[in-house]
Amino acid sequence: MSGFKREDEVPFYRQLKDKIINDIESGRLGYGDKLPSERELADQFKISRMTARHTLSILEREGIVERRVGAGTFITNKKIEIDFITFNSFTKSMLGKGLTPSTQLLSIYKQQAKPLWVNKLRIPAEEEVIVIKRLRLVNEMPVAIEESVIPYRYCEGIEKYMEDDQSLYQILEEKYGIVLVKAKQYIRVAFSDDTESKLLKINWKSPCILQEAVAFDNKGKEMEFSSSITRSDIVNYYSELNLRE
Repeated sequence: MSGFKREDEVPFYRQLKDKIINDIESGRLGYGDKLPSERELADQFKISRMTARHTLSILEREGIVERRVGAGTFITNKKIEIDFITFNSFTKSMLGKGLTPSTQLLSIYKQQAKPLWVNKLRIPAEEEVIVIKRLRLVNEMPVAIEESVIPYRYCEGIEKYMEDDQSLYQILEEKYGIVLVKAKQYIRVAFSDDTESKLLKINWKSPCILQEAVAFDNKGKEMEFSSSITRSDIVNYYSELNLRE
């Protein structure tokens, strides 16, 4: 195949990246397929090996390919889709897609509310809250780190019920009569720190999706402030909107 056009004023690495992505979207390349080596790409498209290596590095950071030592580079863009409009629990959302969710309880402790939590939950500055930090996994693969903050007076003793693979919302409903019915959610890009990177098994300072939410009960009271950092290489957030009623 001929090389890329120089007159396009688009860097060669971007042209190669776009071609690989187009091949994936058109079905010419699929999950698990092996890509040519750096040298083969360089020869095929008349570019330098450095350009080919740079392209594969970008695709790897974006979660589109996986480079395995001694084996090569493989397509791995099989992403989990999550609807960020519909308020639902992580477990129910994954089960609904035929996936196997699991949860590891990382920590649970009480402390005085931080200013951010005071503002989000509309509670007194001296309020005591329970902080629950969990690692979310799908098919045994770490996907997100989630932290939930709840005023302790609403759920005293909850620490004795929390354990791995236990639904927080189920405990709140069954033990405390708290039913969360809606949430205000905010999403932005963030970069993983050292601890988050190790837990999620990604490179340090990898781009992630930071989601913050305030959940309300059926009386409209703020009950939970949660924040989660999610791997952007394997998760796609989407929404479905009705353009006409």
